[in-house]
This record gives sequence, structure tokens and C-alpha cells, in this order.
Amino acid sequence: MIRSLKGRVTIAIASILATIFTLASIAVMHSFNTTLDHAAKERLASNTNTIPVGLAREEDGQLTMPDILPNSRFNKQGDDNLRGYIYNQKEEMVWRSVSAGIDDVKLKPHFDHAGYVSLDTIKINGRTFLVHEIDITLSPSSQGYSFVTLIPAKNYFNILNIFRNDLLISIILTSLIIFGSFLIILWWFFTPFRNVSRQLNEIESGERTQLEGNFPIEVKRLTDSINTLLISEKKQREKYRTTMDDLTHSLKTPLMILQSFSTALRNNKAVNRQDIKELSLNLDTQINRMNQIVGYHLHRTVTGRQGLTRQAIQVEPIIRDLCRSLDKVYHDKLISVQINLDPACLFQGDEGDFLEIMGNLLENAFKFCHQLIIVSGYLEPGSEKNHGRLILIVEDDGPGISSEAQDQILQRGIRVDCQKPGQGIGLAIVSDLIEGYHGKIIIDRSEVGGAAFSVCLP
Repeated sequence: MIRSLKGRVTIAIASILATIFTLASIAVMHSFNTTLDHAAKERLASNTNTIPVGLAREEDGQLTMPDILPNSRFNKQGDDNLRGYIYNQKEEMVWRSVSAGIDDVKLKPHFDHAGYVSLDTIKINGRTFLVHEIDITLSPSSQGYSFVTLIPAKNYFNILNIFRNDLLISIILTSLIIFGSFLIILWWFFTPFRNVSRQLNEIESGERTQLEGNFPIEVKRLTDSINTLLISEKKQREKYRTTMDDLTHSLKTPLMILQSFSTALRNNKAVNRQDIKELSLNLDTQINRMNQIVGYHLHRTVTGRQGLTRQAIQVEPIIRDLCRSLDKVYHDKLISVQINLDPACLFQGDEGDFLEIMGNLLENAFKFCHQLIIVSGYLEPGSEKNHGRLILIVEDDGPGISSEAQDQILQRGIRVDCQKPGQGIGLAIVSDLIEGYHGKIIIDRSEVGGAAFSVCLP
């Protein structure tokens, strides 16, 4: 089976052309043969190339002919000369011309007493002749004779062969011209498909991201569908990559806490039962936290950023738990954390989202502060239709963030301080989640000298 569309069209057109030219050749050859036969019959019927019947005489039932005929081609032997024969009704040869020689001729006259011209050929000593026959009665009492003239068929067949050769050459040249023109048209016709194939190869090799060009209407729908599929696949791939980055970043803090527990065990040789119990509880807490993080990100991957269901979540307990966990990681810095939260502070949304927002902000504060972190929050009064906004502020006494870098650090993969470990993902996650809740984040200089992150959530 031919899998190439171009190959199929080429074979189909070649077959059609072959059929058309074959039928045309047969029709032309038949027409030419008919015309040539008619012309040959007229020529044979002319007095110039036949036996002069008017010279024949019948005396006492015997046919007499002059020794020399007016047409010299009957009077001498030669390959191009005419041959004349006369037969009686008994099919006996009663006369032959000098040019006929003594060659035996197997010829059966028709005796229909009409001008009968036949282009049936007869061979004599390997040479082909055309036969002309006419049946005539010389007198009322004559028995009737058949006058037969044999004309060399060489010129007849030469004309026929020349025409056949010319016709064959014309057909071949015409076929080549038409087929060549068809190949050019086919090449032009398949140009858009070649462009699509070339661009698809470039997409596979990473040289381009989508199909581009001014394609015909019939092809444009295909290219648009391919581009839509490519864009969808790219978004899906970016979504998976972002999810994996977020998951890796979220698991970093629990893993650091577990690593701190491991370090503490190695450094503290005298471990009592109470320490083991406390360590076991902390391990369970972090393992549950890691399971919660994995479940949260899988849920976001399937359902999207935020679900339709929201719940009121107490802010202070979650923030205190996060600070205690981070304090175990950064216990060497002896950080002082001041929490000033209004008891009325409630977060309207998913608990996992709030953990991601505050976890990343607090982790950055613990990482970059010197010794002081201040977490404050309050609920702005609202109207009857609006419950007000939740305002949370995380401050530290670290180096702070320059005004030029404040817009950049919210982008994924952008880091201000490359000396500290990190991937530049945390603040991008925070910004993404806050935007999903139609809130905003403001970066400013803290009164204690470092950075101040203000989160406004409806």
C-alpha cells in the first residue's frame, strides 16, 4: 500500500494519462489506417497502376494480350515493378505480364463482376504485394475474366510505419510535457504540506513552538488545530513543572526540620525517654505535614487553584505552629518572634492555601532576619455586603529588599540574595495564591530595618 499522498496522486494521474493516450493512439491509428486504405484503393483503381483492360481481345474463346503494355512497369522484371495476371472463371491463369516472371502465385479470384479492390496482402518470395482485382466480360458471349494487379506494398507500409513512429514520438513527448507540468503543479500544490512537515520537525527539535505561515484555507484549519494542541500541551507541561516545583519547595521545610532532628540526635548522646517521646511526636507532626502537602498539591493539580468551597480558618494557631516548626530549623540564630494578631482574624478559603502563603513568608523571614520577626494582623471593618479584608504583615530585621527588586522577586525563579539556599519559587507561589483570591501583596521597608510583606485578602 502506498502511504504517500503524493505517490498516490502521481500513480493515479500517470494511469489516467496512459489510458487516455492509449485509447487516443488506437483511435488515431484506426482513423489513419481507414484513410490510408481508402487512398490506396483509389490509387489501385486508377488506370495508371492496373492492367489496361481495353487491350484485351477474345478470339474463338481465347484471350489475347499485346506483348508490350503501355505501362513499362509491366514489361520488365524488378522489385518495384507491377505484376499483372488474368484468370478465367475456372480460376486458371491464362496470362501473366513479363514483370511477373515465373513465380508461382497462389491467388483465388472472386469473380463478382464488380470492381473489387482488396488490400489483403500476398507474399511472393518474401516480398509483400497489395492485390487489385476487377472482373470483366469482354463480349456478350465471353465467359468473363478476372484482371489482377499486384502492386509492391513497400511504400504503403513505409507510410504506415512513418506515421506510427511519428505518432509514438508525439505521444511520448506530449506525455512527458503533460506529466512534467503535472509534477510542477503537484510540487506547488503540496508546498503548504511540506511547510507544515518542515515546521513540525522544527517543533520536535525545539527550534520553534508553533506553526506559522500564510496557509490555504483548506490547510489552515489543520494548522490552527495543531497550534491549539501545541499550546494546550505546553500549558499542561508548564502546569506539571510548576506543580512539581511547588511540591518540592513545600516539602523543603519539613525535610529541613527532620534533618535538624537527625542532627540533634547525633549531637546529643544522652537521650532520655521524654526526649524520645517528644521527638516521636515531632516526627509524626512533620510526616503528617508532608502528607498534607502532597495531598494539597495533588488536589490543586486536579481541581485548579481554588475550589468553590471556602471555610473560615483561625489564623493565629496556624501561624504559631509554623513559627515553632521553623524555629527548630533556625534554632542556632536564636530568633525572637513577636506575634500580634487580632483574635477576630479569619481566613476565608482553603487551609492548604493559607499554609502555603504564610509558610513561605515566614520561611523567608526566618532565613533573612538577624534575630527579630514581627507578625501582626487585623481585620478591616467592612459593610453589610462585605465582611472586610484580612490584613497580615510579616516583618524582619534583615537586610531588606531594594525598591528595584520588589517587583522582580514575585516572579518565578527570581532571587535577590543568591548567597542563601533556595530556588526563587516561594514568593511566586504566594503571589499566585493571593491573586487567585483577588487579594494583593505589598513589599515595603520594615520599621525594624528589614523587609515588610503586607498581605490583603478579602
